[in-house]
Order: sequence, then C-alpha cells, then structure tokens
Amino acid sequence: LVEVEGTHTIQNVFSSLDVHVGQSYSVLITANQPAKDYYMVVSSRFTPKVLTTTGVLHYSNSATPVYGPIPAAPASV
Repeated sequence: LVEVEGTHTIQNVFSSLDVHVGQSYSVLITANQPAKDYYMVVSSRFTPKVLTTTGVLHYSNSATPVYGPIPAAPASV
C-alpha cells in the first residue's frame, strides 16, 4: 500500500485489501512470476448481492496471453 486518498502511508504488505465506496488507493504489486498475463479478480463484500469482476495483469514483455478458467472470487474474510 503506497497511499490512501493522496496521503502516503507507512509501507505495509497485504495479501488482500478492502477498498470502500469513494476511496482510492495506490498499490505496488510484487511482480515475481514469469512474464505472461495473469487474471486479477475482485469482489464486493458487505453487500446483499456479491459483485465480481475480472481484469488482466499484463506484463509488457509477455509472450503468453492469459488462458485457463477464470479464478473464483476471493472468499469473505
């Protein structure tokens, strides 16, 4: 986590992060895997209906497009 609402934070490492309505965060992602494309899945929490969306994290030197089944949404903690 780098900053919250434009304010720098003390460095923290998270495996997941809650972003609430109206909030904006800047994060750095550890890119320690082979250069290819990866799915990124997010879902809502604390809502009557769970909303899920999927994106693709793309390495600039990726020679392998994303493939395989879309991962399941994160489980509620």
